[in-house]
Order: sequence, then C-alpha cells, then structure tokens
Amino acid sequence: MVARAYVLFDIVDGKSEQVAQALQDKPGVVIAEQLEGPPDLIMVTEASDLPHLAKLTVQAITSVEAMIHGLRLLPVQDP
Repeated sequence: MVARAYVLFDIVDGKSEQVAQALQDKPGVVIAEQLEGPPDLIMVTEASDLPHLAKLTVQAITSVEAMIHGLRLLPVQDP
C-alpha cells in the first residue's frame, strides 16, 4: 500500500514555476505543478508508510522559501 499526501501552496508572486521545479527533485515528490490559483501549486508525495510519508512531506514543505501558506491533506484509507 502506498501512502500519499496532497499539499496546496500559496506562493510569492512570480516564484511558482521555480518552486515547482525545485520540489520535483525532492525525495518522495511525485507531482509538483502550478495551478491557476489560488492555490498556486500542488505537490503530491508518496511513501510506503505514514511515518516515512510525514518525514518526506515535511522536508519538502520546509524547503519552500517562497511559500506564503501551505495546506497538507492526508487521505484516509478505510480498513
């Protein structure tokens, strides 16, 4: 089973493309794309378990210096 997190970002004007490109190189990031925002950008991270997912997602989020606001969404799996 793959754990997945969705993160929506509001980014400083003019920096969305640069941030998306930088995020694509981060471990666990499978999607980093600009949106016709707000929000300005979506990032999807994946990992094999929730603790690893949390670590990779936080590392990616904290690397974004141009972020105004970020919202993390973790899908819930039914047993």
